[in-house]
Amino acid sequence: SMPQYGIELLDVVIRQIRYSDDLTQSVYDRMISERKKVATGYRSDGNGLKAEWLGRLNRDRDIKLSEADREAALIRADGDAQAARIYARAYNESPEFYSFWKALESYKKTLPGQEKILSTDMDFFRYLYKTE
Repeated sequence: SMPQYGIELLDVVIRQIRYSDDLTQSVYDRMISERKKVATGYRSDGNGLKAEWLGRLNRDRDIKLSEADREAALIRADGDAQAARIYARAYNESPEFYSFWKALESYKKTLPGQEKILSTDMDFFRYLYKTE
């Protein structure tokens, strides 16, 4: 304050500070470096969460697939058991017809695409040439 001149200094406000170009660049570089560190931290956290989620999803998928495989095996086993009961009943009711039917199934599987010449005297063809 300068009371002898009638001036009283009440407040000083700094409106602008100008740094040298080298110092300004150094400040910017530090700011960029800090932002990159923060971004790297976020990415690292995100990758950790991603790995955690993927692990959980893969585990859940494996559990569900395992349960589905087990259920499918039970269904197949039940179907095989039913088929065996049906085959047994068919055989017990008419062994001759059952043999005929099984021979026809064998013909369907064996004869298409057959490149070898087979003798019709073979027991395999007994139902094809039976006249009774």
